[in-house]
Amino acid sequence: MNDEALMAWRAAAAHVDRHELGEAQRLLRLWVDCEGLAPLTRARILLEWSWLLAAQGHRAEASTGYRKVIALAAADDRLWDLRAEALLEAGILERNNGGLADAEQLLAQAGEVAAHHNDWLRAGQVLAQRAAVAHQRYQFLQARERLTELAEVLWRCPPSDRTEQLRADLCHRVAVSARIARDFDRARESLAEARERYAGLGRRIGVANTERELGAVLEQVGDAAGARRAYERALAQYLRAGRALGAAHAARRLGQMRLLDVPEDPGAAGYARRRFEQALRLGDGEPGNRMLCEIYLARLDRLTGRLNAAENRLAALPYGDDPDARDLSQAALEWAMVARDRGDRASAIELLEQAVLPLDADRDPSAASIAHYQLAYQLILDDQVLAARDHAVIAFTLAEKAGRRLADPDDRETFYRDQRQAYILAMHCAARAGDGPAAFAVATAARAEAVSAFVHSGARLSDELRELVDAIALARDTPQLPELYRRLERATTTELRRAVTPQPADLAETLATLPPGGHALIVDVLEDESTICSRVWLPPDGTPRVDEVRISDELRSWLDRYHAAEPGVAAVVQDAELAALGAAIIPPGLAQVLAAGEEPALVVSTGGLLGPVPLAAVRLGSRYLAELARIVVVPAITLWTSLRGRAPRTGSGFCAYLDPDLPGTQRERKLLQKAFPRARLLPRTAVRPALADAGGSAGLLLSMHGTAASGLGQALLLAPGDPLTAAELLTCRLPDGVLMPGCWAGRLDLRGVQEPLGLPTAALLAGARWVLAGTVDVAGTRTATLMGAFYQRLADGLAPVDALRAVQLGYLSRYRTVPPILWAGLTIVGDGYTPATFGA
Repeated sequence: MNDEALMAWRAAAAHVDRHELGEAQRLLRLWVDCEGLAPLTRARILLEWSWLLAAQGHRAEASTGYRKVIALAAADDRLWDLRAEALLEAGILERNNGGLADAEQLLAQAGEVAAHHNDWLRAGQVLAQRAAVAHQRYQFLQARERLTELAEVLWRCPPSDRTEQLRADLCHRVAVSARIARDFDRARESLAEARERYAGLGRRIGVANTERELGAVLEQVGDAAGARRAYERALAQYLRAGRALGAAHAARRLGQMRLLDVPEDPGAAGYARRRFEQALRLGDGEPGNRMLCEIYLARLDRLTGRLNAAENRLAALPYGDDPDARDLSQAALEWAMVARDRGDRASAIELLEQAVLPLDADRDPSAASIAHYQLAYQLILDDQVLAARDHAVIAFTLAEKAGRRLADPDDRETFYRDQRQAYILAMHCAARAGDGPAAFAVATAARAEAVSAFVHSGARLSDELRELVDAIALARDTPQLPELYRRLERATTTELRRAVTPQPADLAETLATLPPGGHALIVDVLEDESTICSRVWLPPDGTPRVDEVRISDELRSWLDRYHAAEPGVAAVVQDAELAALGAAIIPPGLAQVLAAGEEPALVVSTGGLLGPVPLAAVRLGSRYLAELARIVVVPAITLWTSLRGRAPRTGSGFCAYLDPDLPGTQRERKLLQKAFPRARLLPRTAVRPALADAGGSAGLLLSMHGTAASGLGQALLLAPGDPLTAAELLTCRLPDGVLMPGCWAGRLDLRGVQEPLGLPTAALLAGARWVLAGTVDVAGTRTATLMGAFYQRLADGLAPVDALRAVQLGYLSRYRTVPPILWAGLTIVGDGYTPATFGA
């Protein structure tokens, strides 16, 4: 009997290799319940039978079969290979069922068994599946680590078709990882290689998988026609291979793509319906496929105005005895949209509340975030502001918690871009509710988080970055330079992100860092609507205030000229525009405080709105902001908190380089030497060696032209063709005070989740506590005169913010209606409130 069973198993395996699944199942059905077989034979038959069940969509029965094999093999160590294979297949099944935590556990066990017995091929297969699980759990860095391990394991695998298939699997998974990181060129290259390898092995399912993934890549780059062709090829390959569920997925995806065109495209509805019905037939009752198809068909009915049909379909959804929480939530969401379309917002809200209930936010944070977002959206439309605020903040918190964990900057940016609507709605609801703490949480999320965390940690950047900086210096004026800067900025941000912790910004800590009686103002604009400005004001009483205002199109256009570094933009009188800007960014309560004449400290987080603007020249009524407050700026308030956490250093001395070709340099040099008689004046050739270890000084002056570039390519010009870049500053050791009064040196570009890398932040990362920098195209001779007065006040012991303010107010006492370029082009970035002791 045992020999007959083995013969049936071998014949069934051959049928499987030829994709003849029905014939394989017929052969094994006679033996699958036979208890009298030897353990090895029974385990083999059960394993093959379970695989067939899984391939045909009978997932529960397949899972039971795999677990029988695992238990059977665990009792006999000679069956370790079957145990490893059963654990692997059970893990794949759990992954396909959405049980990602269970899948990871089963796959980890499979990997341990395989590695213990030096079965490197199986260990590699496990790593490929664990990478897939990590992708689905948004653990993108972990996925890449698994793929790196897989590449190493492949070298240990003996040459065989199975090893070549594993190489193809690696290419496929690398492509998935690249798509998630939005490196679409690499994704397509990897998919082309994977497809070629699968085709060479005659693996139709592998070819189909690559076509399906190519469809996903093309969708994301906006090539809808190409994506449809890829999904159609995948569908054809799955059908040829007899993989009905794969074909159902491709058909369903084709339907989903056309669903986006309903109702605008008259032909879209019919096409989408045919594809969903095809997916239903191919899925042959498989619960997950049937549920999704029915929900999409209900959505299609709703979008085409057939609300009764949509309700009937939703009422007949195949929940089964143990419905999946996500399916329940999706169904409730669709019910809610039907109610919304009927104009019954109250029912829509009630149904969305039901959509939230079955979801476990810890187990399925993505689905929970979506459900809370949709509920918050309907509640705010219904003017239920406080309830909307609660759900919007939950949606935001779930998204941000997942995002902060992402170590790879590309992963973080991709995730944020996909989730940004949750951030926007949370800020809007917090502003409507007047909830300052909630607004603070949203305003500080995904804003310079890596730069701030790195400064807070006190860490140093690695030597590997120095090698990239050196490579950039050698590649100057070559076509390779942009790519090298891209690599450097990515590598820098990756290192910075290692310091990011799961904890969000702490409001109490931020308030505690403000100078006595000081205020903070966090100003930013929405990602998708640059004329909606949020204002979060942190007053000394510790109770944050928040509101939103709309910036006029005229004011937005004027601000855009500053963001574009338009030459001469600050060289004309613009009091009307500066007054309009003041009314837009200063909340009424703060305006009253400033008008009272107390001249408090004011820390302004410029966000994506005010980075290049001469903030001192902003007007409140007839007065400039510099007259009303002691202003410093930071790109994000989290960076301010980190800088204030640093202990001031007790450096001494002043190092300076002044470009001899700048207007007014001779006068500025004399005034510098008068204020600091023992200042060390550097020749151009000594600047870079001095910067390498300038941390023992109290101050550093780099007075030269600046460039309007952004990122680590932003530079000060030691001489024509000799830029001192922000990239180079990263590798230096700088003192507490760094002065770079050149044009544009203080420009900071803060956009969403991207880190604000540039000259000021590079200096802060290299050890500076405060940076004096030009935010506009400053006036050379006039700036030299102002700087001379600034040096003297620093030498007299004033804090940097007070020294700069005294100079600016002195100018305004003589001239009132003047362009900002003449007096307001310099600003203090960072902690300018701590007096500097320059020593001898």
